[in-house]
Amino acid sequence: MAFRLGVLMLENRFPRPIGDIGNDRTFPFDVIYDRVAGARVEKVATGHGLAPELIRAFEDRARALEKQGCGLITTGCGFLLPHQQELSAAVNVPVVTSSLCILPYLRSIRPSAKSIGILTYDASKLIPTLASGEMGDLVIEGIENGTELHHVIAEDRDTLDFAAARNDVGAAAKRLTDKAGELFAVVLECTNLPPYRDAIEEVVACPIYDIRDLVHWHAGLARPA
Repeated sequence: MAFRLGVLMLENRFPRPIGDIGNDRTFPFDVIYDRVAGARVEKVATGHGLAPELIRAFEDRARALEKQGCGLITTGCGFLLPHQQELSAAVNVPVVTSSLCILPYLRSIRPSAKSIGILTYDASKLIPTLASGEMGDLVIEGIENGTELHHVIAEDRDTLDFAAARNDVGAAAKRLTDKAGELFAVVLECTNLPPYRDAIEEVVACPIYDIRDLVHWHAGLARPA
C-alpha cells in the first residue's frame, strides 16, 4: 500500500509556499488534510498548551485520518508537542506532533560544548511550553519581531510577501547564531519555516531539521533538497 500522510491542520488559510506542510506539493506521496474546528493560532501557540475541548477535537480528527488509511499523522503546528502522548494514545498509527520530537535524539548525541538551536513562530510562547529543566542546552529564537511572516500567520492574511518573509527568517537565524555560540543543530519548530530554509543555511553552519525530515524518515525516504 502506498504511504499516505495525515496532517491535522489549524483553521488558517494564509498562503503556503512549497516546503510548508500545508502545501501538498511539499511531499512526494498522498497527503490528507483535516482542519480542526476552533484551532486558531492564538488557541494553540499559547505557552501553556491547549484547552481540554480542543485536545479532544484534535483526537477526534486524528481518528478520522486513521480511518482514511494514513500511515503517519502529524500536525500543522509544532506547539502541539505537549500533547504528543494524548494524540498518540488516540490512534493506532504513529503520530509526530512536532519537529521538536527529534530533540531527545539530538541531545543523546550532542557534544557537551555545543547547543541545539530552535527557530520558532514565537519564542515568548515556546519557552514556557518547554519544561524549565529542559532548557540548558537549547537556544531559542523566534520570528515574532519580523515585519511579515509572523503577521501573516497571526492575522491569517490572504497574501504573503515571500521575500520579506524570507528576510524575517534569515534575520531570526542570524540572531540565533549570535547568541548561541557553537551550534550542533538547528530545529525548525514552525511548520511554516521550511520554505525559507535556504535563508537559514546562509547563516548557520550545522545540520537543520524540520518536520519534513521526521515525516520522510518514517516513510523510509530521503527528504528532497
